[in-house]
Amino acid sequence: MWENISSDKCESYIERHFGLKGKDTSEKPLKPAITISRAEGAGGLTVSSELAGYLQKRIPTHEEWIIFDQKLVMEVIEEFNLKRRVGDFMKEDHKGTVSDAIEEFLGLHPSTWTLVQRTNATILRLAQLGNVILVGRGGNIVTREMETVFHVRLVGSFERRVEHAQKVFGYDKKTAANYIKKKDEGRRRYIKDNFDKDIDDPLLYHLIINTDLIQFDETARLIGDEVIRRFNLNIPLKVAGSSSFLP
Repeated sequence: MWENISSDKCESYIERHFGLKGKDTSEKPLKPAITISRAEGAGGLTVSSELAGYLQKRIPTHEEWIIFDQKLVMEVIEEFNLKRRVGDFMKEDHKGTVSDAIEEFLGLHPSTWTLVQRTNATILRLAQLGNVILVGRGGNIVTREMETVFHVRLVGSFERRVEHAQKVFGYDKKTAANYIKKKDEGRRRYIKDNFDKDIDDPLLYHLIINTDLIQFDETARLIGDEVIRRFNLNIPLKVAGSSSFLP
């Protein structure tokens, strides 16, 4: 179902690109990025996986698109040489507490605020490199000033999203409903606490899609076609030093 989402692909991307700091990349063509915000159960990972494959096939360069979801947290931790166990404090449903501050003072883990700032810096870096699909963590807000990033939100009815969670995770209806509520609330709180924004504000996105009415594969094609059109990605690169698209 999520064949285009793998830690190996993320790690390979990081190894290829994160060593470019300080090097001249002006001759490299600009590449866009996509952020996906999603209500839990609206198909965020499924659509992202379909979208990555669709873009790779449709764009003349056939370059691979890499998806960063929760894996992004671990990449942040690795990049900044933090201990792996602090990933627990970067869950979107984590709520900072007095004990969080005390443990930071004792050196047990960096503060949630510090980890959020480092996550944001990594999101910006990934978006600048391009050919990435960034799922969650306020990627649309972090990159809102970048003209090379396209922002999407996926929504759906609570009932249909519960059904999707039952299908994907094998939950019973009550467990699935509680899971959806917890995830939605955690993401809403993460965006409010860290960016003072409402995750459901339509002005934060280029495109909002109701996956109750549009199937996941069709949603991926809809997003992909608009990204290709918007950034002229169907036009082969011309000469070295020229941009591959016009924002």
